[in-house]
Amino acid sequence: MAVGFRSFLHVTPGQQLLGTVIEHLVRWLATKEIHLEAGRAGQYVLDHDDLVTVLNSRAGGGQLYQWRRQHPDAQPRDVWRTTISVLERPDSPGWIWTEIETRDDGTGLGEAPFNRCMSVPSVLRGLLGELEVCDGRTEVTPSPQWVALGHLPDLMDYLADETRRGPVYMLSQGHQPREEFERWAREVTWHLVGMGSAFLLDPAVEAGFNEMVGAAHAVPPGTMRTYLPDVDLDNPEDPLRHRILGRTRITATDTRQLARMLGRAERDRAARQPIPLEARELMHTYEPTPLPVSWRDQQRLVMDLQAENERLREALLARPHLHVARHPELTAS
Repeated sequence: MAVGFRSFLHVTPGQQLLGTVIEHLVRWLATKEIHLEAGRAGQYVLDHDDLVTVLNSRAGGGQLYQWRRQHPDAQPRDVWRTTISVLERPDSPGWIWTEIETRDDGTGLGEAPFNRCMSVPSVLRGLLGELEVCDGRTEVTPSPQWVALGHLPDLMDYLADETRRGPVYMLSQGHQPREEFERWAREVTWHLVGMGSAFLLDPAVEAGFNEMVGAAHAVPPGTMRTYLPDVDLDNPEDPLRHRILGRTRITATDTRQLARMLGRAERDRAARQPIPLEARELMHTYEPTPLPVSWRDQQRLVMDLQAENERLREALLARPHLHVARHPELTAS
């Protein structure tokens, strides 16, 4: 199996995390005309190739929830399993772990599917619009955010954040009209939602930003730069880690093609990055017991039983039958 999409984000405490997740899943189920209770633990067979497992239990100092939809008979490169795992704690940050796995037998363990850009789950995109979510100490939102001059110190903290998993994307407005630039920025970062944080720089803020980071780490006008975690302004080799999408490439390439290119690159990087050990161990401990027999195997067993019953019926019909003679009733004379 291969990881087609992976996102792990922390959620600020004091929010209705679990309730919001279940609410969004209920909405999504309604659009798909799937009739089951998203908050009720259990295992559900929707179809011969459509299994849903729901976990909802006290664990990890809070409430642990998992929604998993699996397609056992998925063909190569198709979606095999989609999982949303949530831990809500009353007084400390919780987390949301979203993962899509595909049946790619030719792909190495932990690698993203070859030449694929798996869509951001709509449930996750909606959750980011309602919840305060962070990647490490870095704010995560469902769309790029404009940076004000007063927020540059915070932005510098985001860049230096060694606890974040995903990139920070800096997009320079250059000479583009504001609304046109915003539309382009939303489209080019469409496949990066939940995997990184995108920020927009107008010319004035860009000048201040570039002065703070220095020429080697600067964002050239009208470009987009990807900053990986733990930016080190004092390391002369560090700028090589943070790639620039140049103006020539931007103007010569269709925006959706650029978006898919960026999305594939980040999916491949995220697939190689392990989930925090605490979360993995917790989910492993409370992993629901899978259905003992897959639907395909159930069908095979049913067919075998039907065949066996037919053989027994034919054998019974072929057996010699004993006939009991009827005698007239004896009566006393």
